[in-house]
Amino acid sequence: MKRLDFIKTNFAALGGALLAGSLPAMAAPVSAPVAPRPTPRKAAIKLGMRVSAWMTDEHLELMRQLELAWCRLDVHEKDFGYEDLARTQERYAKHGLKIQSVANNHFRGPALLLGGPEREIQLEVFAQGIRDLGKLGIPVCDTAWLGILPGSQYFDTSYADMNGIRTRIFDTAEYAKIDKVPGRRWSADEVRAALKYCLDHIMPVAESSGVRVAFHPDDPPIPEQGGVARILHTFEDYQKLFAMNRSPNLGANFCVGTWAEAAEATGKPVNDMIRWLAADGRLINAHFRNIRGVLPRFQETFIDNGDQDLQEMMNTFVDVGFDGLLVPDHVPVFAIDQAPPRPPGSTYRTPFPPAGVAYSAACMRTMLRNAERG
Repeated sequence: MKRLDFIKTNFAALGGALLAGSLPAMAAPVSAPVAPRPTPRKAAIKLGMRVSAWMTDEHLELMRQLELAWCRLDVHEKDFGYEDLARTQERYAKHGLKIQSVANNHFRGPALLLGGPEREIQLEVFAQGIRDLGKLGIPVCDTAWLGILPGSQYFDTSYADMNGIRTRIFDTAEYAKIDKVPGRRWSADEVRAALKYCLDHIMPVAESSGVRVAFHPDDPPIPEQGGVARILHTFEDYQKLFAMNRSPNLGANFCVGTWAEAAEATGKPVNDMIRWLAADGRLINAHFRNIRGVLPRFQETFIDNGDQDLQEMMNTFVDVGFDGLLVPDHVPVFAIDQAPPRPPGSTYRTPFPPAGVAYSAACMRTMLRNAERG
């Protein structure tokens, strides 16, 4: 049979079979069952921002629009008392914002280290600040141990330019050129003894006021500045902190960026440290920041373009059930940004660049949603 005749014959037979219905019916395609999407877990984390009492109404409204309902209020004025704090709290509440913590920066300075009448005065100012927080229902006092001598603290050694945005660099080789020891050296044991004295004065007040005191790690996390030992930059340091005063109101304001700066020297990686603090009931608040490099030289970056895996860190915060305040640390200042005014007579301003705040908040919220989905 010729090829053309073969084709004609077979197609004719196929057509007849189709008309007669004699071919077996084709099975309907079977699709795999679609698994239901798991319900995202709801994290208890309080996303917020560092603020000051000198924020404009526009800044506060931006926070409301970004759904950053929680605030860490930075207080640097020595005469910022109960009435000032109450007015600030009331003003923020009109924008739907809650002050979750206040950074009381009186817990620093040489008097805490050197002792004497000035130390007692400074500790009483700090204690009264905690009482004020308790009266106003503000549950956390964020602080850092900076019992160091004047002119001996260096936070950075230079700056980098990231597309026109200035970011901090710390280089231990450069720091060695400017570090000065104004007097004798203070050992870690001596500095811890001074801190213990202060805690023994402060923590009973915190407990009776219903306020938790959260310590930020040393930044930069180096062993000494200005001849004074730094005592809060390793896992062992925090173990000793909680051993020297066993108050349940004592804990950590854990900065993932600061902890990452020292890498293995901390004795416990960032995610493991989060788990340990949470398991011990010591994880009170946290700061969120990324870096490139580690000591002896590191540079701060945006949240989403450093060397650290901040998504994995966010996953860990959600996994451990962290319910404290999480704020972006050292928010970038874009060309369009204008910071809030300085307090009268002050050289300090809490950074609140609107574009940088919105950018950082978007990054953090995206990571939080990813973590909730698991």
